[in-house]
Amino acid sequence: MRLLSVRHLLSSRRLAAMALLALTAACSDDKLTEPEPAPGFLGGVAGNREIGLVVNSGSKSITMFQLGSPTTTVQIPLGSSTTVTPIGFSLRGRKAAVPLGNAASVAIVNLETATVGRFFTFPNGNTTGSVWANDTTVFVANTNTNKIGRVYLNQTSTDITATADVAPAPTAMAYAAGRVLAISGNLANYVPIGEGIVTAINPSTMAVLGTVQTGGTNPNEATVGPDGLLYVVNTGDYVAQGSLAIIDPATMTRVALIPNMGVGPGHITIDANGMAYISSFSNATLVWNTRTRAFVRGPDNPVCAKRASTGACRGASSTSAGADGRIYQAFFGSNSQGLAPYTFVYDATTFALRDSIAVGSGPMSLTIRTF
Repeated sequence: MRLLSVRHLLSSRRLAAMALLALTAACSDDKLTEPEPAPGFLGGVAGNREIGLVVNSGSKSITMFQLGSPTTTVQIPLGSSTTVTPIGFSLRGRKAAVPLGNAASVAIVNLETATVGRFFTFPNGNTTGSVWANDTTVFVANTNTNKIGRVYLNQTSTDITATADVAPAPTAMAYAAGRVLAISGNLANYVPIGEGIVTAINPSTMAVLGTVQTGGTNPNEATVGPDGLLYVVNTGDYVAQGSLAIIDPATMTRVALIPNMGVGPGHITIDANGMAYISSFSNATLVWNTRTRAFVRGPDNPVCAKRASTGACRGASSTSAGADGRIYQAFFGSNSQGLAPYTFVYDATTFALRDSIAVGSGPMSLTIRTF
């Protein structure tokens, strides 16, 4: 009996060792195996798979460029009508939802094939913000009618009929805590009638779940940080300093209000490290650490491309960080000042200007992604 027990123990140990070796090999294989790159242009170049995407309000298009080969670009037209006035977009996988402004519609773009798959349309109004709830559901803000619309990519009709009423002038959208978040400027005839308002909406029923004030006026943009909180930029009157509202989307409470975010702050992105990039036509790009809640580069020293003739900063319409920490900043351009539109590239730590990339006419929204 003792011999059998010892043999059984040795056999069990051998099996355990073999299992451990197999598990180790599997883990090693996992470490060595990288996800398959996207096909074609979206796969980037060897050593750098990142892609930059820009919405061009001037040329009514999306411009994509490869970070590893910035002069290699693809442009996707969004329509030729004068009512097509895109300023932003939202991404889900290899698809983009692009609100088309005065066309009162949203384009669903297949980035892999560089084509518009479908258009979904409100009866009237102006579409601005959008957000994806999942792979097949998009929510769109109608600034003029004060409604949020929902579309399913596979729905038969192209009409946007499922809607929820929100505070006046919704301009941006986000998704967090299982709910759709609509950010309203709360304007009448372009003038604030109170503080900005964030409305939470049930994505299934379109029922309003709650609201919270932003602590400032005329919010234009918002994004969700790695901490799960919603960061809302209060643009204000474009003369005084704007502010940043931090909102818990689960409880719909404002947990902080950060003042002095520059004059006319607009676009905001936050990278995986919690670094916020807040852009404006007046103050270029501010860099603010959401973890320490302190400026890395404040209004008195923004990240900007200075004009050679005057030393003044060019403005910024949006900013995004690459995987290596480099900063990519969209500059709209200025015909009156003879300044061409570009995406400027800055070092990760010194923020020194290193490059400029031609990205089409009137670049408004920019993001850097790997597909």
